[in-house]
Amino acid sequence: MAKSEEESVRRAEKIKDGWRFHFRFLVRKEDDLVVAYCLELDLVATGKTEDEAVKDLINITIAQVSYCLSNDNMDRLFRRAPEEIWNEYYDCEKATPKPRKIKAPSKETPRTDLLFPFSFIANACRSQSFCHAV
Repeated sequence: MAKSEEESVRRAEKIKDGWRFHFRFLVRKEDDLVVAYCLELDLVATGKTEDEAVKDLINITIAQVSYCLSNDNMDRLFRRAPEEIWNEYYDCEKATPKPRKIKAPSKETPRTDLLFPFSFIANACRSQSFCHAV
């Protein structure tokens, strides 16, 4: 059973220099593509490889957060992914002792297009379907 909606969706905090967000990514294989989901924002990216899909999802996530911050629209930032994606993430989390940590954007990769400073950390979990994919 999925955790409460409040716990699983609102993961942002205002800090001294801007905002810090905590997201969860689920990565799985679907046919010939790798699909990456950001569960808190209900965003999806695809790629031919896991790295490509995750990189695209990071860029989409950065764009979404930047847009909401620059338009003072934080109420519309969080949109919960479908329940089956959350359930798959929780199953994956149980099976994976340490999900992959992703930090972005970072000081090492400055982005001049960001109007407001923010950072995020994502726990990325590879779905079991990824391991069993042909």
